[in-house]
Amino acid sequence: MKTIRVSHERVLDYYDEPLVIEAKDENERRYLCDSLATSNEGRRFIAVPVTDEQVNELNQGKSCMMQVMARAGREEWYISVPQWDFREPFTIERQEGPISESPDLCGKGYMLTGAWDDE
Repeated sequence: MKTIRVSHERVLDYYDEPLVIEAKDENERRYLCDSLATSNEGRRFIAVPVTDEQVNELNQGKSCMMQVMARAGREEWYISVPQWDFREPFTIERQEGPISESPDLCGKGYMLTGAWDDE
């Protein structure tokens, strides 16, 4: 299993805590990270590597979060190792099987309109 450390870049959706963040790994590869329900183990995210075009498509409301994550995660997708502070680098572990069959993939229709702190 491949493990990658990523660092938070931008908050894309927020409600009392970050719900969707953009992150980058040590090679500057971008990831879209959607929060999962908090467990006793800590905050976790489902993460997929994304291109600028995919992030722009999401931010412009051309596709919902599920569509972008399913397409972006077709070849590879990850779940974060539980951690408590999203501001610190965290580890993501590669998952097996299609992301489209994961119960952690968000539901259809969840839309974003740019970063939470964009003006």
